[in-house]
Amino acid sequence: MILTSPQPRRHRPGARTLAFAKCVALPLALTVLLGACTNSKLVISPLYNRLDDQMRKEFNKLGDFDDAQKAMFEVAVGTGHVWHRQSELPRYAELLKTIASSLSVPGRTTPDVIAAWAEAVEARAVAARECHPVNFLFDLTRSLSDDEIDFIERRFARERVKNREKYESRTREERITNRLDNIDKWARRIGIEFDAQQRAIVRSGLEDQVSLRREYFQLSDRWKKTLFQNAREQDAPDYDERMQAHFAELWTLLENAHPDEWQSNRDLWRRVSARLEQSLTAEQRLKASAWLSKMANTLVAISKDEPSFKVVADPRLGCLVPVQPSDEA
Repeated sequence: MILTSPQPRRHRPGARTLAFAKCVALPLALTVLLGACTNSKLVISPLYNRLDDQMRKEFNKLGDFDDAQKAMFEVAVGTGHVWHRQSELPRYAELLKTIASSLSVPGRTTPDVIAAWAEAVEARAVAARECHPVNFLFDLTRSLSDDEIDFIERRFARERVKNREKYESRTREERITNRLDNIDKWARRIGIEFDAQQRAIVRSGLEDQVSLRREYFQLSDRWKKTLFQNAREQDAPDYDERMQAHFAELWTLLENAHPDEWQSNRDLWRRVSARLEQSLTAEQRLKASAWLSKMANTLVAISKDEPSFKVVADPRLGCLVPVQPSDEA
């Protein structure tokens, strides 16, 4: 890293850690989005493989890193990518197959079944948080300079202003309509063309949902303030533990601060999902089941591709793929 000051480098961790957390969250998010666009491995596999390039692009926007820092980044992201490919994609595929099988038969998908699906999704989200590469990069963030932390803090401030302005630029009705249109779009891509009744079901959920966006703005502001305070305490002996705990809080800010509203929204969308499933026509069930089954097969195929990154069997560098039991007795 090129330093602008002749003074010795001081250890400044946290701000860049949050910015990096945003860019390395791409694999999970884009896997879902890409799945909604196509079922073809010929399209999805190259895009999935190139996610690392997008992460590098975002990472390099954060500063001029030296070779040692870039190497730490590559190890964390590479290890995380292999873990996600080989451990998580098969689990996603298993869930998709379960959903496809259930949707194919009217009356098979009960509210309890939908609740089980939701819990399975939440379990995969927890795994993603625990194996997030940012949890294995505190040595890198520990090496950052004072000026860098100030730069990131200013950048966050600008982002907060931009996000709030975008949110406030729309009325509540406009936000609901926009979300409904997006849900409608993704449904069409798996072969479900909503009729008027089905759109009304989704809209009712959006209207009844307790909005916590402004509460999240306030919570995240406080979280970021504490982050930068921790970042400037570079000599703290419990630095890693403190940063680990603080990032763990990020993932559940709303859930912990507003548990009743959070649970109410979870219950609401499970009910809406059940109503929507019950409204599906035979044609919609057939198309959705076929699409989900094909996507499951595509994810399994991608999971079996040989990754270019060679993982070192060191749990300090990232989550490792569980060792499969030998077929031999």
